[in-house]
Amino acid sequence: MIRVIDGGGNGFRRADVDGISVYDIKKTEKGEINNPEELVAFATASLPRGYEGICYVVAGEVSHGVVVRSPQIPWLNGVDLAERTGIMRTVVANDMDGAAMGMWMLEHPVYFLAMTWSSGIGLRVVKGGQILASSEAGHIPLDLSPFAPLCGCGQRGCAESILGGEAVMRRVIAEVAVRGEVIPDNLHPCAFLDQEFDKDNPWATDLYDRIALGMAIVLASYVSILRPGLIIWKGSFAKAALPRIADSIRNHLRSKLMNPVWADDLAFWFSPEPDRDSLIGGAVLFEQRKGLII
Repeated sequence: MIRVIDGGGNGFRRADVDGISVYDIKKTEKGEINNPEELVAFATASLPRGYEGICYVVAGEVSHGVVVRSPQIPWLNGVDLAERTGIMRTVVANDMDGAAMGMWMLEHPVYFLAMTWSSGIGLRVVKGGQILASSEAGHIPLDLSPFAPLCGCGQRGCAESILGGEAVMRRVIAEVAVRGEVIPDNLHPCAFLDQEFDKDNPWATDLYDRIALGMAIVLASYVSILRPGLIIWKGSFAKAALPRIADSIRNHLRSKLMNPVWADDLAFWFSPEPDRDSLIGGAVLFEQRKGLII
């Protein structure tokens, strides 16, 4: 049994994992944990008998057990979580690594891109159950102008600052305000976009087409270089957007590739267990790195 802690800016989850079986999930809300000491206390509470170790999968850049930088959890910047936990057999990894390995464990595809499209954008290249590249797809520059939107990484014009769910939400709010319309109080701006797109409202279809074009530009780099046959998606924005714009993404992708057939050869799947894949993947990462504090 492996204790896995998964989290980012919206809170943390704790579970005990055995293979693909996940037990006793506990959740915290945003702001409930505010410092490393509280996180370690949450991680180590009520450890099961005979556990093998602990794996943290957290948002941010991780190196040798240290969270180098986490825009979503700034109080973890520079923190050596393995040392703070004080328990041998502790692994610290990026949450996208956990999601990617969970997707592999659940589906066992040979070679694929694991992609999260939610408030931000994350991507990993996976082959044979190993992460080949910790790619930063969300920080590919899409807008090189000096007035491009500021990204959480500090740069301007990154894909995440234009295509991420938070960025799209701001664009919808601005679009609606310019048009003199009102978003219902009980409806998230992105859900309002979906509603208006389904009504064939021109502003919504145009916005979604521009989003599809932006994602096609991001994917064109990976398809041209890596030639994957599969992308496995997860994330709240992907769940809502892809059923509406997958064909548009693929059409734009064809126009960006040397060989348009490469776009047709690219399959889109959804993670079969988006609420559990990062927990399962954390256990996989722990087993791969057993005995190491990294």
